[in-house]
Amino acid sequence: MTRRESVICVGCPLGCEVILTIDGNGEVSQITGHSCKEGKNYAVDEYQNPVRVLTATVLTEDSSQPVLPVRTDRPIPRTKLTAAMCVLAKVRAKPTLKAGDTLISNLLGTDCNVVATSDLPC
Repeated sequence: MTRRESVICVGCPLGCEVILTIDGNGEVSQITGHSCKEGKNYAVDEYQNPVRVLTATVLTEDSSQPVLPVRTDRPIPRTKLTAAMCVLAKVRAKPTLKAGDTLISNLLGTDCNVVATSDLPC
């Protein structure tokens, strides 16, 4: 039995609705609706292994700047986003940090780091 999945491509400003036909084994058998090769690749990747860059804030030990914006330095599997947020909820950033400094290395075994996106002066 085949089914269809719709993915809105964010690879370029066109925002194509890419339709994936999935066969009975869960494999992509047909792709339509994409305007470029990037859209085709994006839709297949989004279906097979959706990933996201996580952006958030963490608490600090500095009362003048109670939160620090952070993000992952690369996308992580979407299935790990909730667990990653639980890890970030326990973090307390200590001054002095510069934008780009690593707060957490190898987040949840993903080879991804959590980095500051703003300075946290002393």
